[in-house]
Amino acid sequence: MKHVSQLDGVRGVAILLVLVYHYVPCQLTPLHGSPLYYGCRALSLTWCGVDLFFVLSGFLIAGILLDNRDTSNYFRVFYFRRACRILPLYFLLLGSFLWASASSLATSPSFRWLFQDPLPIWSYATFTQNLFMGAAGHCGPHWLGITWSLAVEEQFYLVVPLLVFLLPRRVLLGVLIAAVLAAPVLRAVFAGFHTFVNTPWRSDSLLSGAALALLVRWPPFLAAVQRHRRRVLTLFGLLLAGAALMTWRPALFGAFNHFWLAGLFAVLVLIAFAGLEPRIVGWLRLPFFVWFGQLSYGIYMFHQAVSGLTHGLLRQSAPQMQKPADLGVTALALGATLLLAWVSYRFFEKPILRIGHRYQYDHPTKSAEGPHTSAPGGNHATPEACAVSEVREAGRG
Repeated sequence: MKHVSQLDGVRGVAILLVLVYHYVPCQLTPLHGSPLYYGCRALSLTWCGVDLFFVLSGFLIAGILLDNRDTSNYFRVFYFRRACRILPLYFLLLGSFLWASASSLATSPSFRWLFQDPLPIWSYATFTQNLFMGAAGHCGPHWLGITWSLAVEEQFYLVVPLLVFLLPRRVLLGVLIAAVLAAPVLRAVFAGFHTFVNTPWRSDSLLSGAALALLVRWPPFLAAVQRHRRRVLTLFGLLLAGAALMTWRPALFGAFNHFWLAGLFAVLVLIAFAGLEPRIVGWLRLPFFVWFGQLSYGIYMFHQAVSGLTHGLLRQSAPQMQKPADLGVTALALGATLLLAWVSYRFFEKPILRIGHRYQYDHPTKSAEGPHTSAPGGNHATPEACAVSEVREAGRG
């Protein structure tokens, strides 16, 4: 699959939603019935940026697996590249938390928000923190609270490569659809905080993206999508209207909230991938969204820690906007987060990504063309192939 630039824009939309949620509704406590109260209510669904990340990640990761399932180094290259993408920045964040925990910051009331409600540190190293979060009923220290979604994705990486490798495509599609349908049932039957952070209860988002990746590789499906373009766009409009209703009446959707959002974002990814609506595709290709999409992983990893440190240092409190000065501190935290994410991507993440993409999947047709250099993940890739794959696998997907 060639690089589709508008999917970078989709990722940019996802991280912008997450930023808005954590930096606006989560920091404001307006009076009930005030204009600001209704403004916060209008932005209350922006937490769904994580759902969009999950759908896009499922689509991209499953697509990579499907395109390379017949290679001899299928598992090695996949996990080597995923490790290069996810682990360095993740363990940098974890290391910074450990360093800060051993300093005076951890005992200062100004920074309590970043360190309160600790969880076993080994759970973060093993990507099982979401299990402890579900049992505890909270996301632990805010410095690392956002990592629950990485745990969900890492657990996704353990299962889906095996399914793609072992199952015929028709059977695989049936399994994915069954798992997507089972997720809201699980949330309804086994309710609780764990339904937000534990993988089986959140599988409708990731696996709907994976199912879409399978469908777009079936030419009759894409042909039908192009033929019924207006119906697809109408479906998107109806799903979007439902999301607007969910913003004001979330109880109406109950356990089906993530299921509805999974459908909405899967259709959005389909529209972007297939180019069904030129205006939407054009917006997603704007440099603004693409830039945020490229930096999304660093932004996601840093934004809460930077916010807590900035507010604790300058306002001696948890992140909040109650006075005009607080707004300036939040804006400063946002600027620092974006700068840090850009530096991280340019000088830390990209060099490691290049290491991961020195190795190609060893396709049988390529093997027949001549000798290749063996390596941990396969044969060396061309710079052009590295560039395309790097952008495609960049960000959290």
